[in-house]
Amino acid sequence: MEIKVLNESYNPVMKRKEMKVEVLHTSAGTPERYATRKALSEKLNAKLDNLYVIGMITGTGTQSTICEIELYEDQKFATHVVPKHIVTRNLPAEERKKLKEGKEGAKKVAKPAAQKKPEKPEKKEEKPAGKPEEKPAEKKAEQKPAEKKAEKKEEKKETKKEESKPAKTK
Repeated sequence: MEIKVLNESYNPVMKRKEMKVEVLHTSAGTPERYATRKALSEKLNAKLDNLYVIGMITGTGTQSTICEIELYEDQKFATHVVPKHIVTRNLPAEERKKLKEGKEGAKKVAKPAAQKKPEKPEKKEEKPAGKPEEKPAEKKAEQKPAEKKAEKKEEKKETKKEESKPAKTK
């Protein structure tokens, strides 16, 4: 895996270096984010905890990936600034699975407790036995579309006849 720095700038407000890097990966697919992060930290002589891969873009059929990197001066500042989902993405696969399993386990435990609600007696109106009441939408559905069209045509013809009659004057 070869690494070329395309663009580098320093952001004094965020206390970080923002870089665009090209990673060449011949005869292999797009490298994992963690492997890229590890290789970058070795090349840039930086601590792994201060370096985050924000985005990776690989063109179709190419063997190079453009990566957006943020290299922080201080680990504590990075934890406050970098979003949690980016931190999670930059973890090794095993740690991500553990986090995911831990969250799912917490959700499973929390759901049954949240679903229990005190039961309230519901009052239902009693309807007389016999025919169920028809809803207005059902009544409209009973009339066929062909009948509607025929009625509209007849109405249009009548209005045209009335308009076309010349007014008689004496």
